[in-house]
Amino acid sequence: MTTKTFNVQCDIQTPLAKRAVEALAKVVRVRTGLEVRCNGIPAVDPAVVPDIRLGIRADIGTEGYEIADCPSGGVAITGGCERGVLYGIGRFLHEARYEAGRVTPGAWRGVSRPACSLRGMYLAFHQNAYSFASIEELTDYMESLALWGVNTVAFHFWNPTDTTSPEAKAVVARHRSILMAAKALGMRVALLDSPNCGDVDAPPEAYAPAFPDTDPERRGTSGIRVCPSHPAGFAYLSKRMDRYVAGYEDIGIDYIVAFPYDSGGCGCPDCWPWGAKGFLTLSKEWVRVARLRYPDIKFILGTWCYDVCETPDGEWEGLAKELADKNGWVDYIMADSHFEFPEYPLKHGVPGNLPMINFAEISMWGRFPWGAFGANPLPERFQRIWDETDGKLDGGLPYSEGMFEDINKIIFANFFWDKAAKASDAVRAYIAYEYGHQVVDIVYEAIRLLEKTYPRTEWERADVEKAYALILQADALLDERAKTSWRWRILYLRAVVDYELARNANEPTDRCDAAYEEMIAIFHLEDGWRCVTPQSRAYLARLAEQERLQATKAPPGHETAASTPFVPGSDQGAAKRLDNV
Repeated sequence: MTTKTFNVQCDIQTPLAKRAVEALAKVVRVRTGLEVRCNGIPAVDPAVVPDIRLGIRADIGTEGYEIADCPSGGVAITGGCERGVLYGIGRFLHEARYEAGRVTPGAWRGVSRPACSLRGMYLAFHQNAYSFASIEELTDYMESLALWGVNTVAFHFWNPTDTTSPEAKAVVARHRSILMAAKALGMRVALLDSPNCGDVDAPPEAYAPAFPDTDPERRGTSGIRVCPSHPAGFAYLSKRMDRYVAGYEDIGIDYIVAFPYDSGGCGCPDCWPWGAKGFLTLSKEWVRVARLRYPDIKFILGTWCYDVCETPDGEWEGLAKELADKNGWVDYIMADSHFEFPEYPLKHGVPGNLPMINFAEISMWGRFPWGAFGANPLPERFQRIWDETDGKLDGGLPYSEGMFEDINKIIFANFFWDKAAKASDAVRAYIAYEYGHQVVDIVYEAIRLLEKTYPRTEWERADVEKAYALILQADALLDERAKTSWRWRILYLRAVVDYELARNANEPTDRCDAAYEEMIAIFHLEDGWRCVTPQSRAYLARLAEQERLQATKAPPGHETAASTPFVPGSDQGAAKRLDNV
């Protein structure tokens, strides 16, 4: 493929097919300088043999694809449906090699079909990179995930009590733009909430009492927990849940996800154990009101922090009994935890014999603040946890607090496509595509060491220094595009930060501080949430000043998370209210 143009023949005239061709064209133009032509945008000379032919053949299967050589030259990418075409294009792009004026296709040929139906990511809007990114940046990022086979994105949006306020209208308009961008990429969308967490307008007589808990607490600090067994509380929560899903009917919501903890829960006798009683009662009501607006919406019941006390509260057993006796309202069970995968569904089966998905912890393990030290690839950890699930998962919604765990997302995207996939292969494919084939072995070994040294209590200075040396070696071999990309910079800066801290008794040096500032700029975190922002000296000074001013403006008594001021035109206020979901 050495012509001055890269020619695409697309036999599918639909918006998603056009979007898939645009994604293909963008990568080829940026990496080779070739002009990309497609029949109709602009027209291809009929005498020219296409480099890529795109088509659909139903027998391939839903969301699957085939990549094959064409007898007359070029490569055919055939999907079992429109999404399959997009995922086949992603496979082609990730395996090809690029140089000026040339694309060399990868060697893989055959048919590939996804193993899991729900291959998602939960992009948490918690005053992190997602909150501050432009719509264009978020769209580009979701496109990159779609090209790896991700077919669902989940969000936790701000639920304003006054939907007519200018602030609420601005944020809802932003949320609508994000959902429309996801839909244009062929993605399904999900809205997630802890359904018994209310706001300052919640009826005080229906506040939820405390319940037996763990350390750290399951209940979190966000919002006001409301008892659904109290009539006023149930009425309030039903109205609030309906308001949460309203306003997107023209776009379409595919899933709602009920989250029991960190922020939820009620300890009254009629609700406890929460995961087996009150949570299920309230979840049924959410399903009812949501299906009035979206008749085909699917419901995902979360089980995060079920039975985490030393003596189980009976949540898993109660859920299993409920779903064995009467179901029809739950479509998926979502299970996971901060550490190991929950034992109950692995030992006793999934309640209701339902499909089970995970909520993989890809952001918050190993260091705090999360993402504040650069990229956090953890392939060995995730391979071990994935293997523990023994093929019982039908996908998942890994919990993402930002783009710093981009490699971790791709590991799970590969698991969801092929349950037998290896994290090591996903990391190597990522390195080859994002950084370059010439540095795969070098960067892979560096990532292995960066995972080994991620928990600082366990690191050896020799490993830190070796990882740093390998990253420097790779940096010298990268082309300009890869060297300056944010994906490389956050991996490079991770090695720099570790190296500087290890040499200076864990105290940040000037070079370390400069790395923090660069990461803040990459992810627009100048006013980011402290849990996800690199702690540069300038950031810490801004944070101290903000807290001083906030303290002087606080109303009598202590300020609650639910009363935190909302920042117009952004998701900051929502993040501060909901930072534990």
